Amino acid sequence: MNLFVIAVLVLIFLFLGSAVIGLLRGGKAGSDRMFKALRMRIILSVLLFAFLLLAGALGWIEPNGFNLLPTQ
Repeated sequence: MNLFVIAVLVLIFLFLGSAVIGLLRGGKAGSDRMFKALRMRIILSVLLFAFLLLAGALGWIEPNGFNLLPTQ
């Protein structure tokens, strides 16, 4: 499970880098590359979020008990 999440995060960053290259390249080809890379990045981000919500609902992952609010 951890490797899957890390792999998807790496893919998200690779698509972000690809979008930057498309932005720097410019022109029609660069614009198309940037658009496709950002679209794929958004799709992967939404799917990862949905997967984490599903994994939490099914009990595959659980909170670690870390609480940011001070106890009184």
